[in-house]
Amino acid sequence: MLKSKLALLIIVFILCAPLTGFSQPDSTRDILGEILGEVGFDRSDLGYQPKGYWNRFPLDIPYKLTSFKDLFAEPLKLYDYARVMSNTVELYMDPSYADTNHTGLYKLVYNLGVDKKQGGFRSYSANLKPAPSGSNPLAAAIEKLYAMSDRQTSYGTFGSVASYPNSLAEIDSLSQQLPDTVETILARLILNLADAIYWRNMAFRNCDMEEMQAIFEIRDLAMTQTDGTVYYHQFDDIETTIDRQSLHYAALKVAAIAEETEAALFNLYCPIMADLYFDLKTPFGRIILLGPNAEFSKEPPPKALALAKNGLDVTNSLLVIDFGQSMTYYGTMGATASLYNPVSLLIDLGGDDTYKGRELTDLPSAGVGICGVGLLLDSKGNDNYVGSIYAQGAGLFGVGVLFDREGNDSYKAEQSAQGCGYFGIGLCLDVLGDDDFYLFTDGQGMGGIGGGIGVLASLEGKDKYTAEPYPDKFNMADYHSQGKINGNNAQGSGFGRRGDGSDGHAWAGGLGAIIDINGDDHYYSGNWSLGVGYWFGTGIAVDRNGNDIYESCYFTQGSGAHFCNGILLDEGGDDKHELYETAGAGLGFGWDYTNAFLINKGGNDSYSAKMISMGLAQIRSCAFLIDIGGDDKYTLGENTPGLGEATYRKDYDVPSKLTPYYSYAKSFGGFIDIGGTDRYSRFDKEGNELPETVFKNNALWLQPSRSDSTFGANNFGVGIDIESGTIPEFFKWGE
Repeated sequence: MLKSKLALLIIVFILCAPLTGFSQPDSTRDILGEILGEVGFDRSDLGYQPKGYWNRFPLDIPYKLTSFKDLFAEPLKLYDYARVMSNTVELYMDPSYADTNHTGLYKLVYNLGVDKKQGGFRSYSANLKPAPSGSNPLAAAIEKLYAMSDRQTSYGTFGSVASYPNSLAEIDSLSQQLPDTVETILARLILNLADAIYWRNMAFRNCDMEEMQAIFEIRDLAMTQTDGTVYYHQFDDIETTIDRQSLHYAALKVAAIAEETEAALFNLYCPIMADLYFDLKTPFGRIILLGPNAEFSKEPPPKALALAKNGLDVTNSLLVIDFGQSMTYYGTMGATASLYNPVSLLIDLGGDDTYKGRELTDLPSAGVGICGVGLLLDSKGNDNYVGSIYAQGAGLFGVGVLFDREGNDSYKAEQSAQGCGYFGIGLCLDVLGDDDFYLFTDGQGMGGIGGGIGVLASLEGKDKYTAEPYPDKFNMADYHSQGKINGNNAQGSGFGRRGDGSDGHAWAGGLGAIIDINGDDHYYSGNWSLGVGYWFGTGIAVDRNGNDIYESCYFTQGSGAHFCNGILLDEGGDDKHELYETAGAGLGFGWDYTNAFLINKGGNDSYSAKMISMGLAQIRSCAFLIDIGGDDKYTLGENTPGLGEATYRKDYDVPSKLTPYYSYAKSFGGFIDIGGTDRYSRFDKEGNELPETVFKNNALWLQPSRSDSTFGANNFGVGIDIESGTIPEFFKWGE
C-alpha cells in the first residue's frame, strides 16, 4: 500500500513539475520554448501574416519598408534587426576605426539609412572622382558647377572681360592663397559635390517642380499626419516618380567625400590660410571658406537677419568649411534651402560652435535634406545646436545627416529633428561626450510617414534624452493620458499615417531607432516613445551598456498599437524602467496586432507601472517582458492585467459577422525572468506599495488560467520566474 502511494506521488510530481516546480538549474534550458509549449504554442505561432480574405483588415497600405512584412511575421527577428543596427554604430562610430579608415560615415549612412530604406547598394564604394588635372584644379571644379546650370564664370563686354560678374577672378584670387595640397583637396571635394548634384537631379527628373516646391513649404507634418488630419497629395505624386537609387547614390557620395576631406584637411592649418575668408555664390549655393582668424562681419547686417557678433549666416550654401573658429552659424547650415540648393555640406574642423536656424524662421538647419542631401560634419568642440522644424538630422524626400565626433554638446529643437525621416532618411550621430538632447515631438530616432528612416545614435557619454512631456511647454496633449501628457512620437518610434478614420489615404510608418552604446543615460518622455510602433511602423530603442533610467508615461518602452513592431533592448547595467502619471501600456505591451518586446540582459533592474503593462497582449498581439540575469523588482497596480497575460475577447471564439479576422489570429503575452532573487509588489489605489501574493520568485503562472472559462481561443498568457535557462535567439554573438 505504501509503495503504491509513493508511486502515485511520483507520477503526480512528474505531471505537475512544469507548472509548480523546476528541475535542477540548467543554463541551456530554452525558457521561451517552455512557456510557449505550456499552452501548445511554438515560435511559429508568434507574429502575423495577414491574408487577402481578412475583411476590413488594412491590407493595401503603401510605402511599407521591405523589412516590415517579415518582422511582422517573425517578431523574434526584431532582436537581430536591432542588434545589427547597434553593431553598426559600435563599429563605425568608434574613433579607432576612424584612425585607420575614412569610410565610417559612408558606412553609417549606408547601413543605418540607405540599406534600411531601399535595397540596390552593397556599400562597396561611392566611386568618387579624382581631382581635375591641370594647373588650376579648383577653377576647373567650380567651372563644372557653372556648366551644369548653363552658366559662365566670366563674361565679355566691349572687347574685354567684364569686371562683374567675374567668378573666375574670385577663384583665381582664392587659389593664390591656398597651398597646392589644399587646393587639390578642395577641387576634388567640389567636383564630387557636382557629381552628387547630378545624381540628385537625376533622382527628381520626373517629378513636378511645383509639387516639389510645395513640399519645401510644409511645416506641420508632426501635427497633422498621425491621425490623417491633412492629406498632402504631393507626397503620393512625388513618391510614384522619384528615382531613389539616384538619390541615395548622391547621399553616399556626399558622405564619402565629406569624411575623406575632413581627414585630409584636419592637420593642414598654415599661416597663409589663417585669415582666409572666401564667399562665392555659385548656381547651386555659396562656397564659404573660413580660416581660424578670419574676419567677415565688417558691415552691419540687415536688421531682419540680426546676427550676433562674429556670427555668420550661411543660408543657401553648397559648401562651408571652417578651419577651426569658435563660430556662431545662422541659417541653413548643411541643409538644403531650396530646389536650387539641392546639396549642402558643412565641415567644421574645430572650435566650440553654435548652430542656430535664422531668427524667427523655421528654415531647415544642421544636416537636413528636403528633396536633396544635407550633411553637417563637426570634428571637435563643445557645440550648441538650436533648431526649429526640420533640424539636426532630418530628411523629407531626401537624406539629412548630422555627424558630431566629440565634445559635450547640446541639441534643442521643436519638431521633426534629431534623427527624423518622412519619405526619406534623417540621421543624428554623436560619437563622444556627455550630450543633452531636447525636442517637442517627432524625432530622436523617428521613422515617419512613407517608410521614413530616423536614427539617433551615440557611442560614448553620459547622455540625457528628453522629449517634452507636458502640454504647457508645447501642446501635443494625448487623450490616452486625459490631455495631461504629450504624445511625442520619439526616442525610437515608427509612425504611419492612419487615414482609415479620415480620407482613406493611409501610409505606412517607417523605422525609427535610438541607439546608445556606452554610458549611464537618462531617457525622459511622455507617450509614444522608447521602442514604439504605430500603423505599420517599427520602433527600436537599444542601450548596450550603463546604468540607465527610463522615465515615460503611456504607450512606451517596447510597445505599440495598430499593426506594428516595437522593441526596447537593454544589454547591461542596473536600470530603472518607470512609468508615471497614467503609467501604463508599456514595458512590453501590444494593442491590436502589435509585436512588442522589452528585453533586458544583465543587471539588477526595476520596473514599475500602474496599469496594463509588463508582457501584456491585448487585441491579438504578441507582447513580452524578458529579463535575463540580476536581482530584479516588479511593481504593478493592483487589479490590472499584466505580468504575462493575454486579455480575452469574445470575437476570438465567435467570429464577428463583419470582421472575422480576430478569430483567425493568435495572441500571446509573455513574462520571463531568468536568474536572480526577484521581488514582486503592487500599488494600491492610493499609490502605496504592497507585497504581491500571486507572482513570486521561482514560479510559473498562466493568465487566463487553465480553469478560467476564457482559457483557449489561441489567446494565452504565461509568466515564469526561473533560476536558470536561456533564450537562444538572444545570445547569437557569444555574450
